[in-house]
Amino acid sequence: MQGDFFLTTWFLQGMKWIYGNVNSVFLTILICTLVLRCFTIFSDIKTRKSSAAMAAIQPELQKLQKKYGNDPQKLQMAQSKLMKERGVSMFGSCLPMLITMPLFFCFIAAFRFWGYEETIRLLVSENAEEILLSYKFLWVNNIWQADNGFMPVIQEGSKFLAQAGQLDRLLYLQNNPGVWEKLVELGIAVQENGVYHFLNTEAAIAAYNTAMEPLNAVYAGYNNGWFILPLLAGATQFLAAKITQVGQPPQDPNAPGANMGKTMLWMMPIMSVWFCLTYNAAFAIYWILTSIFMV
Repeated sequence: MQGDFFLTTWFLQGMKWIYGNVNSVFLTILICTLVLRCFTIFSDIKTRKSSAAMAAIQPELQKLQKKYGNDPQKLQMAQSKLMKERGVSMFGSCLPMLITMPLFFCFIAAFRFWGYEETIRLLVSENAEEILLSYKFLWVNNIWQADNGFMPVIQEGSKFLAQAGQLDRLLYLQNNPGVWEKLVELGIAVQENGVYHFLNTEAAIAAYNTAMEPLNAVYAGYNNGWFILPLLAGATQFLAAKITQVGQPPQDPNAPGANMGKTMLWMMPIMSVWFCLTYNAAFAIYWILTSIFMV
């Protein structure tokens, strides 16, 4: 867990360093996406080669199934021998994910923590309204909230302070004790035995909502988006997965791993839509760019 947090922090600090130089959230996400793809491209190539190799031996696997269909043990031994001879692993396309998936989830967490920091900036900054207006991206009023028509422009106090344990760990706060003092003044945080931490109480939630009232008035009657980015994320993910399967010979439904491709074809787009409806729009932009690069 500590290692994951260290990697997440590294991602976050890297993104903020890039942002400090380009002064654009979109360009920062674009650059980070390119860098991350460079790290994972060899793993991605290995996955695709493994999938192609598995597809290539499907006719021979089908022959073995006809030959040993009544003897599962011999069938398994014959299939294992064939795959070993051809240098094909049933899990060859899955093993590279052991590298890419941790990076993926750490990247999600980095976007989430960056969003937390920006929300805290709104709480303590004197020019909070100007900062909030700078968060607008196309039809999304606050890029640090999801492009979700049911979501408010500014996160509600009950949801924000429910993450108190994660908020306490932000390096932004550790490096800026003056921000902690302002949060204590607002009644959202407290200092105990020399250690600051957020409160998740009814009084703290009420204090948060009161502090955000002037900003909520800026977008009174507006939601934070129109579900466009999540739908684009699902569509581009589906397109990337579909193109990967083009040209591959049809597989026997009883062959090893035959149904995995069909499952992933639909599961990943659905997961993409759910993630982008749940997390902030900045992550949705990253996910769309990633799928475009895959295509």
